[in-house]
Amino acid sequence: MRAPMKPAIFALGLLASCKHSPGEITVGAAASLKESMDDLAPRVERASGARVHFTFGASGDLAAQANHGAPIDVLAAAGEESIDGATEACTLAWNTLALVKRAGAPSVGWKDLASTPPSFRLAIGLTPQVPAGVYAEEALHRLDAWRAIAPHVVRGTNVRNVLDLVARGEADEGIVYATDAKIREGVELVALVPDAARPIVRYPIYVAKNASDAARAVAKTLCDDESKRVLVARGFLDRAP
Repeated sequence: MRAPMKPAIFALGLLASCKHSPGEITVGAAASLKESMDDLAPRVERASGARVHFTFGASGDLAAQANHGAPIDVLAAAGEESIDGATEACTLAWNTLALVKRAGAPSVGWKDLASTPPSFRLAIGLTPQVPAGVYAEEALHRLDAWRAIAPHVVRGTNVRNVLDLVARGEADEGIVYATDAKIREGVELVALVPDAARPIVRYPIYVAKNASDAARAVAKTLCDDESKRVLVARGFLDRAP
């Protein structure tokens, strides 16, 4: 009978470039997946038979760490990333963008972002590291608002940092994922991105080159129907909008 496994370890930040201890797996995940990965951690560990560490941040930063030798076995990214030798296992989920504001503050809608006063500040993710920032710029270009709003932009290191900037009043509004708009106190939804400006927000699962059987079991579990149901319950989409 297998001994009880220790609980999964969660971290937010950079991984050192070091080797795993035997029987350990590291899953890197976009910051927007934090709550969903919390939900999935017990299933992932049971399926792999390994101790699983989760680290969260900007997808581009995590991919860069992997390319520089950080021990990331599986990456759940918020957009397409280039990781040396890695293979894509599946699409975990889809999402869409939302405009948010500080609770109780007046709102400026998507179509009015091009005509905001000089004091207005819009928070979006740092590009190209933060896919939400890339998607935000894409949407603003489609709305013909980017040139006007660009001088008003403040950058967040990941999508959750964008929420923090809005909640603290360091930005009047921010562009995040629809799922993030629901989880931060002090932040309220203004509106989802208009259909005509909506980018395709896809979450691929990558498996590192020469990944262990345990790591591949982690990826397989993340790709199964039950995991996708967990994400849908958190507000993610099971197909492209």
